[in-house]
Amino acid sequence: MSNAAFLTAQNPALEKITHHSIKDTIAERFATLIASGVLGVGDSFPSERDLAATMGVSRETIRGALLILSNKGIVNVVQGARTKVASADVGDLGMSALTSRLVTDYKLEDVHEARLMVEARVAVLAAQQVEPETLEHLAALIKAQESATDDPVKFLITDREFHTLIYQSCGNAVLSDLATTLYSYLLDHRRHIVGKSGVIAQSIEDHRLILSALRAQDGAALAHALGVHEHRIYDTTRALLAASNKKETPCA
Repeated sequence: MSNAAFLTAQNPALEKITHHSIKDTIAERFATLIASGVLGVGDSFPSERDLAATMGVSRETIRGALLILSNKGIVNVVQGARTKVASADVGDLGMSALTSRLVTDYKLEDVHEARLMVEARVAVLAAQQVEPETLEHLAALIKAQESATDDPVKFLITDREFHTLIYQSCGNAVLSDLATTLYSYLLDHRRHIVGKSGVIAQSIEDHRLILSALRAQDGAALAHALGVHEHRIYDTTRALLAASNKKETPCA
């Protein structure tokens, strides 16, 4: 299956525009990563080769997407060097990113409960209709994550692709978008968490169990695996927020 066909299969909304705007779609995904705090000003993007493998597109498409961001002053593209984030202001490229920012107004506990509920339904639907190409891409993403245990940015980029692929495979665009929005909650904090020893390795192990359940087309097992993973994210995020609040509280 071609890259264009793969993206169309994963997101039917792209069907009418795939032939001329895949790079625009990828640029928006990069903009979301910047707006949500996964990539900050001064951070370097992974290599074009790694990005192409992660996004399931050609290196030419990656270059085109980065050029779109460069023309808007969002990134600096230098030949022979890694592309760097120049501005966190993604403008109208970041509509999905703006949505993810709005969800930060909610309490952690509320987002956690909502994510458990939405992902449980996504699991049932995805297990019924996941495509072989999606399973192959998910396996490739886990392999990429295994080479990113000391690179939080690269890991989070592949992590987002891993989760959104599963969400999209449920076949319900509303559920997919809602799950992706909930996933994006406090991603800037998540970046600090995955930088801690053993966190990425544990997430990769969770992903293996998630993929195993999806391969078996076992909706209940998939919902359980996603739930265990989300509980772990919730616990580590809550601990980080508690530690941050403790530091900010002045001594009497």
